[in-house]
This record gives sequence, structure tokens and C-alpha cells, in this order.
Amino acid sequence: MTEPFDLLLTGGVVVTGQGMRRLDIGVREGRVAAMAADLASKLAKQRFDVRSRLVFPGVIDVHVHPVYTDNMEQCSRTAAYGGTTTLIHFAYARPGQGLVDALEKYLQEGETSRLDYGLHCGLFEAQKQVPQIPEAMKLGVNSFKFFMTYIKQGWYTDDYQLMKAMDILASHGGLAMVHAENGGGIDYLEDKYLTGPSASAEYFNASRPAVLEEEAIFRAICLAEVTGCPLYIPHVTSQRSLRPIQAAREAGQVVYAESCPHYLSLTEDILKQRGALAKVGPPIRSSADQEALWLAVQDGTIQTFASDHAAKLKDAQADFIAQGFGSPQIETLLPITYDEGVSKGRISPVRLAQVLCENPARIFGLYPRKGTIQVGADADLVVYDPFKNFTIEASNQHSNVGYTLYEGRTVLGWPEMTFQRGNPVLRDGEIQASPGDGVFLPTQPPGVFI
Repeated sequence: MTEPFDLLLTGGVVVTGQGMRRLDIGVREGRVAAMAADLASKLAKQRFDVRSRLVFPGVIDVHVHPVYTDNMEQCSRTAAYGGTTTLIHFAYARPGQGLVDALEKYLQEGETSRLDYGLHCGLFEAQKQVPQIPEAMKLGVNSFKFFMTYIKQGWYTDDYQLMKAMDILASHGGLAMVHAENGGGIDYLEDKYLTGPSASAEYFNASRPAVLEEEAIFRAICLAEVTGCPLYIPHVTSQRSLRPIQAAREAGQVVYAESCPHYLSLTEDILKQRGALAKVGPPIRSSADQEALWLAVQDGTIQTFASDHAAKLKDAQADFIAQGFGSPQIETLLPITYDEGVSKGRISPVRLAQVLCENPARIFGLYPRKGTIQVGADADLVVYDPFKNFTIEASNQHSNVGYTLYEGRTVLGWPEMTFQRGNPVLRDGEIQASPGDGVFLPTQPPGVFI
């Protein structure tokens, strides 16, 4: 007799980057063992009828900052409520800290994760840390982030060190990631608009204009072209920023672009409503920029969505200028992009599966173990109710930060249950996964160019 499945999902519409089909999914030993329209009669230790539901691959959030109110364990728990099953965290090496020491610290903390996870390494002291990249890569980290802004804070990587890093990464099969804004220009504009007696939050966007994002993206692309280094640009926000990305990709250069739910669903008006709670960098821009981003998702210029979860405590009543950059986004990544994208007819569920699941897995070398639903892949599955109305409020969110930019917003669609490697993660609104259930995923050289 055939060995029973450990888990069987029946009657759902399976959504992957290749299309949508009504299929049953049988899971054995943590992997997808069978997919067919007629598995309902098979034996299974656990079975769920998921008719009228969509079944997505587990969402992969590749832009997470576990260093503020939410640590790695808390990030994994909060993400799980929103349908995410894999995280790639930014592991920052602060000034005076070596890359290997920093990564080992995050790897130790990662042992508390409820979800599978990988790491990017972020450099804060490039001149000393760039030569350490090859040694750091031996720990299973393939992507390295550099700041082209935040000069005053001391995070800045100049063009010499950025090009040196890209040269090293190109020769070792790595990937460069850049926070692309012109640091010197922004520091000047901050001094002009955000200091002195006339300083005001209303000038925040004027201090970080889209043209300075575009310039930095273009410069990073040029450096990457010279060195032959694959380039990943996180949190793309504007119509202008898309121009150099489109040109580079049309020329065949390996450039990947990411945007985030707040840029795809909010406009700069949120600053008037929520004040410093909506202070993020780069800033949330205009409705025209938002629509341009969605067109770029449709035509393939933007390959990934990620949360840029930075859960910082802020005082909305205090001095705007003194408040930090960032907002909580990890729990609402899938529901907000589904509502804005699929429910509003901008993209199909298939395209959403590409930008939230398949493309991140391909770019960071996790595909086809992650990012898809096919025989042999990890059974990371999201059962999604496309008909459920859910009103987002701080009281029903799970980050330690205690607020959300989507307060009072009702979305259509919400995750009903999730599984990671066939094990239950979310069910009936409660987290089933325990600290330590996640495993570390070494990232690999970028996969197929998309």
C-alpha cells in the first residue's frame, strides 16, 4: 500500500509563477510529494479541504531589519501572521566590527527563528570591511549591502570602496545591494530645509527628492557595469528611479529592483496624517510615482516586493526631525500587495507569486527549493482566503512597535493557514511554529536572470 501523505490539501487553486490550476497537494517528509486533481481519496495523516482558497508558495521577505523593537525571533513570529515563511535579514557590521563576527552573532540569534531564514551582510565601515567579504561569504552569505547616503551618520560607502566591493563580489559570485540616494546632496538639503528656526516636516520630501534617488541608482549601475557585478536595488520609490533600471535591463545588465508595500499603497499625504510614523527613507512619494511603480511591476522592471520592516519606536507628537526612519511592514506585506495589486486588477495572482515568492528565490539562489510549488520543493504553502475582509489595526498586529501605517484600512484577502516544510505555522489566526523551528538557508549566486 502507498505510504500516506503527512499532509494533504484538497480542492484549492494552486498559484505559482507558471500559472494557476485547481490541484490537490500531497506532502511527505517536508517536501511536495504529489500534485494532481484527484488526490482526495489518498490516505493522509492530516488533510484540509481548501476549496475556494488560493494556495501560494510561502512568501519570501528579503528585506528585514531585526535590530529595533523586533528581534529575529519576533520578526519571524510577526511575519508568520501575514503568510511569510522565509526571511532574509540584514545583518549589519557596525563600525569596529568584523563581518564574520557580525554574521556569527546573527547566526546565533537566528537559532530562535520560527521561520527559515537567510542573511545579507550590511557594511558600515567599508574601508576596513570590504576586504573581509570573501571570508564572510564562506558562512553562506552571498549578498552585501552598501549605503550611498547617510554620510552624517557615518554609514556612507564612497565610490572607490563601492567599486572595490563590486569587483570582489563579481569575482566570487556575489551580489551587491545598494541603498541608492545621493548622500551629499541630501545632507545639504537636510541642512537647508530641516534645520534652523524654519525647519518643518512639510519639507521632508523636498530634502530627499526623487532625482537624487535616480542619480544614485544610475551611478551604482555604472559601477556595476564596469565590474560585471550583479546589482540589487532595494526600496525603489519613484518614476524617475525606474529610468536607469529600465535602460540597464534593456541592455542586458543584471540589475534587480525591489519595491515595498508602503510605496505601492500610500502617498506622501500619509505624512500629514501620521507624521513621523510615516518617516521612511527613501520617502513615500506621489500618486503618479505609485502608478509608475505598478506599471513597472507589470512590465518586469520591478522583480520583487519586500517589506523593509524597520519597527522603530517613535513619538508622533515630538520633533519630527529627531525621529528615526522606518515603519513596521512585515505582517502586512502579502495582504497589502494582494489588495492593491490583485483585488484592484493591477496584476494577476500569478504575477504576485512571482514577485513575492519565485523571483526572490531565484535572485538569492534558493529556487526551486523555495519560491514555488512543485514536486520536490519544500512544502512551504500559504492558504489564502481571497474573499475575507480584514480591517488592519494596531490592536490586531503583532509587532512590538505598537502602530501600523494602515490603521483602519480594510483589505480584501487574508492568509488563513500556512505551512513550512509541511509543518503548520499559522492556523485559525494563531502561530503554531515555535522558536527554533526555522533553519538557516545559505544563499547562493544569483539564479536565472529575470
